[in-house]
Amino acid sequence: MNNNLILDKVDEIIKKIESDPVYQKYLYLKEKMANHSEIVLLVNEIRTLQKDVVHHLNKKNILEEKINELNNDPLYREYNNTLYELNNVYSILETSINNYFSKKLN
Repeated sequence: MNNNLILDKVDEIIKKIESDPVYQKYLYLKEKMANHSEIVLLVNEIRTLQKDVVHHLNKKNILEEKINELNNDPLYREYNNTLYELNNVYSILETSINNYFSKKLN
């Protein structure tokens, strides 16, 4: 099998992933979240607090409150669930490819 054929097959897999409903949903939710000012603000606050917590342990409670607030947002939860589902698909694909080559090379 030559490199061009392998690259063609990889392109096929990428196109299938891109057309997958879970991936499409992920892209939709990612865009929707990017335009949701409350979520963007919370995510930015959480990132700042996470950095601060490393230096100031007394901010840990504030960080936990913000994370809980973000996790209670339905759009964020749906996004996270979709991302989790998509990562599972990628993990299965990665494992399958690794297993295939392990069997072929051993």
